[in-house]
Amino acid sequence: MIPTPAAKLASDSITSPSSPAYRPLDIDTLYYTRSMFTLRWSVDGEHLYFETNITGRYNIWRVPSQGGWPVQLTVSDERNDLADPSPDGHHILYSQDSQGDEKPNLYLLDLTEYTTKNITRTQKIGHRDMKWNPDGRSLYYAAERDIPGTYPIFHHDLATGTVKKIISSDTGDCEALEPSPDGKKLAFSRTRNYQYTGVSVHDMETGGETVLAPIDDRSTSIVGGWTRDNKRVYVTSNANDRGIEAVALLDIKENNEFQWLTLQDWDSSLVDVSPTEDKYAYVVNQAGNLHLYIRDLKGEHEEIPPGHGVIRAAKFSPDGKQLAIIHASGDSPHDIWVYDLKARALKQITYSLVGGLNQDNFIQPHLIVYSAQDQTPISSFLYVPANIKPDRSHPAIVYPHGGPQWQHFNSWYPNIQYLTSHGYLVIAPNYRGSTGFGREYMESLRKDAGRGDLNDLIAAVDYLKTTGYVDPKRIAIMGGSWGGYLTLMALTKTPEIWGAGVSIVPLANWFTAHENEDPVLQKNDEWLMGNPITDRELWRDRSPIFFADQIRAPLLLLAGQHDIRCPVEETQQMAEAARKNGVTVEVKIYENEGHGFVRRENEIDSIKRAAKFLDQHVGQQ
Repeated sequence: MIPTPAAKLASDSITSPSSPAYRPLDIDTLYYTRSMFTLRWSVDGEHLYFETNITGRYNIWRVPSQGGWPVQLTVSDERNDLADPSPDGHHILYSQDSQGDEKPNLYLLDLTEYTTKNITRTQKIGHRDMKWNPDGRSLYYAAERDIPGTYPIFHHDLATGTVKKIISSDTGDCEALEPSPDGKKLAFSRTRNYQYTGVSVHDMETGGETVLAPIDDRSTSIVGGWTRDNKRVYVTSNANDRGIEAVALLDIKENNEFQWLTLQDWDSSLVDVSPTEDKYAYVVNQAGNLHLYIRDLKGEHEEIPPGHGVIRAAKFSPDGKQLAIIHASGDSPHDIWVYDLKARALKQITYSLVGGLNQDNFIQPHLIVYSAQDQTPISSFLYVPANIKPDRSHPAIVYPHGGPQWQHFNSWYPNIQYLTSHGYLVIAPNYRGSTGFGREYMESLRKDAGRGDLNDLIAAVDYLKTTGYVDPKRIAIMGGSWGGYLTLMALTKTPEIWGAGVSIVPLANWFTAHENEDPVLQKNDEWLMGNPITDRELWRDRSPIFFADQIRAPLLLLAGQHDIRCPVEETQQMAEAARKNGVTVEVKIYENEGHGFVRRENEIDSIKRAAKFLDQHVGQQ
């Protein structure tokens, strides 16, 4: 058994809610509900910038911070990822890749002329963690401009276009860049395998590097900001004996001690630092509900409503008097809210639901805990359709999340809401390997991927049978990315359980995935699975492709042509192998997508295909 804070949870009572307004949802209407990512204030505090897919493409928009009509600022067929406005407020920095290839160029949007300029002009080169120099004349970013898969830090002079490497990646790739308020230092994290990270500070004048926390083989420390006096760095770290993530401070000294600020039973993480006071905002992740707090360095704190669901982003206003957040929950999509710190009042700024839909059309999931085979408590969310009876007649879906180092939150999942409205119970387990339950739990899949996590999904099936709602012969499994991999593992290793499988952007063959994927992912694979030569038998045993002859259930495969994480060849070879077994196999490859689908027509098409496929094989009889 792995100890986790989930042992302290009590399961909700499982009932089907009574709701006269509940009805089967229409996919086209549902997917016109907007989604939102990233949030920034204008320099004068009058507006909020954000990413949204109102038009069916993710572009950058602006809305008055007191509420009002949003205005579209960028117009692109490709996804735009918002970074920051310039210190003088004249430009917005953002990135844009091509057809989901995750190799973006950086752009400046002129807020006077509303013109855009590509300032990097590269091909198939990743740029990330870009930040303005506080003087507003240059940028810092990590980029693989030297060697694919390596990320040193570059200084980009905007007046001359000169790009100069200032920090090497020889001792670890760089990420999470944070310039000090006075512009004299740059804090950042280093990593060798994207599992363990240390913290360093670069002195702009001397060029020297101070290692505040060295990379070790047990902990992750991510830089989040600075104190206003330029003397200490905020981090989110699990470098403590309990392996729990918490907010801490590090003085600018070699191999410094962590000053823990929010260490408790559940993971907590920094989301923003006030620009005007010694305050910071952080979230506590209690089994997939994110509770938002503001705290000062004296320890005084307050919780920000609504106190359930998720916080996708939170940013202090330039004057420090307001906090803007993006919030969602199981029955409500992401929207922007602004909290007034003095008045302690929360105001909704955007409204993402489209006409014909309201909160009564959706359900909140139940939080439940069941025991795995080794008695480890597995926290999960269970979605139960409204107005149904516990007569053991209903279809169900086991829905493993991606990652595996990720988590299913009490958040907005329109595909789950659609399937639930059409009669499916959906269980979304936070199986071992998930984040949010401590370092030991997260690392438990090392050299056990595809077994320990799969066993937790099998235990979820056993739990479903105890609810009284589910027909055991009509249980499907559906997931994307790592969830797509686990779908294939489930169909090949436990074929007798499943009525159907939907595998989205999956991994199927560890050997070919490792060979074809992005170099950054290769480092991660080797941490998780070991060496493809010395650990060959493990790699083979956990590759579904070699056991395709065991599949009995119909299989739907969905993939993106430009996926650098789980290359499209994984889907193609799995489809071919499964067809040789004589089972029903359907495949759709989206030519203009990467690892996941962000164009609205593709989102709609993929869920329509999945819903039709599930209805044919396990749906309502």
